[in-house]
Amino acid sequence: MYLGSVRFFKHLIVTVVILIIAGLSSAVVMLAFSNHDKSEEIERLQFDKNTLQALYNHSGGEINEILKILDALGIDPRDLVNTMYETNPAAFDDITGISGPSDTQAADEFSAPPIPVPNDIESEEIIKKPESPYAELYPHLYSDYTPPPSYIDDTGYIYLTFDDGPSVYTTDILRYLNKHSVPATFFVMPDDTENSKNFLNTMLDAGHEIGVHCMSHVYTDIYASVEAYLEDFNQAFNLVYEQTGYKPYLFRFPGGSKNDYNGAVRDDIIAEMTRRGFVYYDWNVDSRDAMDANWTQMYNTVLSEVANVPRAVILFHDRPGGYNTVTVIEDIIKALLDDPAGYTFSTITRETNPIQF
Repeated sequence: MYLGSVRFFKHLIVTVVILIIAGLSSAVVMLAFSNHDKSEEIERLQFDKNTLQALYNHSGGEINEILKILDALGIDPRDLVNTMYETNPAAFDDITGISGPSDTQAADEFSAPPIPVPNDIESEEIIKKPESPYAELYPHLYSDYTPPPSYIDDTGYIYLTFDDGPSVYTTDILRYLNKHSVPATFFVMPDDTENSKNFLNTMLDAGHEIGVHCMSHVYTDIYASVEAYLEDFNQAFNLVYEQTGYKPYLFRFPGGSKNDYNGAVRDDIIAEMTRRGFVYYDWNVDSRDAMDANWTQMYNTVLSEVANVPRAVILFHDRPGGYNTVTVIEDIIKALLDDPAGYTFSTITRETNPIQF
């Protein structure tokens, strides 16, 4: 249906601009002939006409460009339509098919009809939604995250985060967390097995948070292009959503947001993921378990680094070969719980100010 469609909306705005320019030009001429003393009024109308003409010329008649210019000038497109109706109701009726007041309707009870806006607010998205060359890819890959009005003051908070799971060690990690009533955030790398998928439900049921890490963890593949990253992310996201019914909005880049592989595509990936409503979190305390640190190295590193930051997002890994993480995690939790600083353990939430490299 054309009337009320986005295409109708676009055509209407362009037509309104053109007709207002024409109307102002006619008004200038007629006023000049009818009264030579109205020079100020003529100058004002001429200015309005020149301004609109410049706007139209600059935009090349493209609706999106016109809307951008109007937005930058603080002009509501609806004001143009109202102006057109007030200036030339007959022309408005001819274009829109919307009639003015009947003979029996008092003129002061009638106002110019608003621009027809589709129910799906697609016309609003034309104005507000940023353009993206990747918008056609994975049209359902969006989160429901909205930035909070402000972030919480989380001074003294501890955020335990685990990348790469579920794994053979997930059961032990969850057991220690449950034993000490400590929540954590898991940036998962799920696989399509019943065991892996069941762990996703277990994590959420236990009060932990889930974010997306990746599907393959092969840096050269994931960071080959923005499209490659989205493909990998989409697989992991869908697996979590289909298994749990939960749409994760958190994610963590494999290797962190700055690494030796993503320099050429990093900014574009961040822009696209942000546009889709996802938020990435790096870390400011590294347990070094990915570098095969032993019990002593991990224990001392974590406790010393936590003491030197106002809030700690600690990087651990839940992965095959990560046995040292399992041996030390409970001791680290106990030490932090007993610390006189009085730390508060929490999952990463929507109100947590992201730590980003």
